[in-house]
Amino acid sequence: MCRWVAYAGTQIYLEDLLFHQEHSIVKQSLAATQSSWVTNGDGFGVAWYAQKRTPGLFKDILPAWNDSNLRSLAAHIQTKLFFAHVRATTGTSISRNNCHPFVWENWTFMHNGKIGNWHKCRKDIEDLIDHAHYPYREGTTDSEALFLVALSKGLTSNPILAMNETLRDISRVMDKNKAVEPMRISCALTNGKEMWAFRYSSDDQSPSMYFGSPHTRSHELSTNPINTIASEPSDFQESHWFKVDERNGLHWTEKGLNNFRINL
Repeated sequence: MCRWVAYAGTQIYLEDLLFHQEHSIVKQSLAATQSSWVTNGDGFGVAWYAQKRTPGLFKDILPAWNDSNLRSLAAHIQTKLFFAHVRATTGTSISRNNCHPFVWENWTFMHNGKIGNWHKCRKDIEDLIDHAHYPYREGTTDSEALFLVALSKGLTSNPILAMNETLRDISRVMDKNKAVEPMRISCALTNGKEMWAFRYSSDDQSPSMYFGSPHTRSHELSTNPINTIASEPSDFQESHWFKVDERNGLHWTEKGLNNFRINL
């Protein structure tokens, strides 16, 4: 499985969370503590928002801990919102197109988990992608397909409804193809201003997800004290980390963080 972190708040350097944390995501790429996959070395990606509507994007197939370009860029890029992901493939090839995050216009998506028996279900799930979004299918992962199906179902207008419909339709496809492996989802998406995160599984064993407020070098005050949603905490101070319950989601805005239930 993979590890990811989503940040929104006062402006910081990417390195503040990617590298300068007790248990940063780069350290998690070598030694994750809340995943059966301890090492996540099948590529990485970072998407960040600055002055433009669309995000910057940097992805590569090198392990995050072994990429000097990532370390250099992270020391110089400042942003108020970014996504970062380190990958451990569940069966699809190691390629740049298969690395997260995935971007469409101003929307960014990343995922940890799997669609059970993906290779058996892939054709029927890709058929759920409409003609407007299918041309943006570049890789072979279930994660990118999940994003494009959600876009096809109106993600940009109502992310929560679109994701619920996506998960429901994928569950039906899995049933149709007699998939015996579970669907496990821990994902995040953003339009560059707000963030949504979803934790769901068909066997109630979703990948871990937390929200909290790790310390950064920023001295500005934010209207929302919560600034991070992540696969696992970036430090070991339990007082400012909270676990997201099974089949629950989060909606982050500058004004606060709201919890919602995922009902399929």
